Amino acid sequence: MNRKVLRKNNSQAGFSLIELLVVVGLIMVLSGIMLFYMAGHKKLYKPDDQALQLADILQEARQRALAQRETMRVEVNLTSNIVTLINENGSTTTTDDVVLKRFTLFSTTDVRVDTRPSQIAYGPPEPMPVPSAVYKPSVYTSTAGNNVCTIRFLSNGSAVDAGTTPTGAGYVQTGVSLYVWSPKKSAPTESEQARAITVIGATGSIRMWEFDAKLTQTNKWKDSRKSVAY
Repeated sequence: MNRKVLRKNNSQAGFSLIELLVVVGLIMVLSGIMLFYMAGHKKLYKPDDQALQLADILQEARQRALAQRETMRVEVNLTSNIVTLINENGSTTTTDDVVLKRFTLFSTTDVRVDTRPSQIAYGPPEPMPVPSAVYKPSVYTSTAGNNVCTIRFLSNGSAVDAGTTPTGAGYVQTGVSLYVWSPKKSAPTESEQARAITVIGATGSIRMWEFDAKLTQTNKWKDSRKSVAY
């Protein structure tokens, strides 16, 4: 009778050390695989995240310009790798400019915004001209000499360039196409994924685009978000 009880107790003694080690090993392997794929997906979504941040700050600039009847300036600064929204508070002086918002761009090894991918020879099919963003030395005091694309929204909502002086004099109404893309490791001038943001000069309307190489039409940019849906 005692032997039967002893055998029963032994069978219910729990997991052995080897079994526990096997379970822990499996957990570690599965966790490693999960982290690997999570890291890959995170990098995959970076162009989308960057494009959304840029579109949101541009849309905010336009809305503030219309609501506050002040010129709002957005600077995409390649030198500092920072995007800034600035309230110009009038056009007579630069000392009253107020920074409203800023964010840091992703590393250029992950996401580029400086030019259009080399394998894409055309921009999104907007009905009005939207030339590629131009990065050049800033005329504004706070970013003087930095390599900057400047987009300014006037009180009527239209978009203009930086102008020719620190107060924005001599500005020209213009459309802008900003390209946001992840470079290939084997060919850094070509993109794995490409997004674009267009700003129409006359109206200041903003639209997001996605490049889809699988499309059958000649222009493979497709509208990925409505222009006033922010």
